[in-house]
Amino acid sequence: MNLAYLVLAHNTPNHLCKLIDALNSPNVEFFIHIDRKSDESLFQEKIHHQNVTFIRDRVSVYWGEFSTIEATINLIREALNSQQRFDYLILISGSDYPLKSATYINDYFSQRVGTEFINLVEMPNQEVSKLLDRLYKYQPQTLYNHSFYRIIMRIFAAVINNIIPWRRDYKKVLGNLKPYAGSQWWALSADACHYILSFVETNPKIVKFFQNTLTPDEMFFQTIIGNSQFRTKVAMNLTFTEWESVEHPELINIEQLQRLKKRDKIIENNVYGSGEMLFARKFKDESSELTDFIDNWIQES
Repeated sequence: MNLAYLVLAHNTPNHLCKLIDALNSPNVEFFIHIDRKSDESLFQEKIHHQNVTFIRDRVSVYWGEFSTIEATINLIREALNSQQRFDYLILISGSDYPLKSATYINDYFSQRVGTEFINLVEMPNQEVSKLLDRLYKYQPQTLYNHSFYRIIMRIFAAVINNIIPWRRDYKKVLGNLKPYAGSQWWALSADACHYILSFVETNPKIVKFFQNTLTPDEMFFQTIIGNSQFRTKVAMNLTFTEWESVEHPELINIEQLQRLKKRDKIIENNVYGSGEMLFARKFKDESSELTDFIDNWIQES
């Protein structure tokens, strides 16, 4: 079972080093995208494993914008074009950390070959706030990293969406495709990832449409997989997260970990289904107290 970890990182070089050490094993490769706005050398100087690739095709990533999709596609392409052949590609952030050992994670995937771990529900879904306004409202992309420019674009979007208002015809663009939404993080088979790249190449109009949607990282891959033969094999994703708001997850704290440790397996049940959580997010850069707690907990189990 060969695993490729696709890592989106921008501000936690110290924690990322610990994350890679915790997940490292002979059957694993890491492909890391460092936000173009961040200093890549801060990460490279700490990580020297031969099975780590810092991809060259970097983009400036902005929250809730298509740039997250671009960075993820670049990671998928880099992994699938490497000499190694992978069974699964696992998308995580640089502020994640495993809740199980590398051996346990490898065995978990080995026992579930063919399952696609991605949260998705058909839109609209009120329970998880996946509403159709994410599709019909216009979301401008950030082309320049300048605060004044971004303010102007927000005003422009507010005028279009709330004052005019103008609705984009997503049904015309998607055609027979049903819109799906879910969570950003996933673990997909190599076959599913090849399918995603093929979809991107053959459907430029749909790709262009998603470039101006809000939080497309929670819809783009979900819509592709949800309308494919892989839909019947979907299970919920593997990342434990608690939310402090609709937009931002809570930082992991020691009280949370102490509660989780009492559970033999960390099973989540929600609208996406039921499944075991193998990873948690998110952690601060200086997270030694928390990661040491998890490491000791894993060794004891």
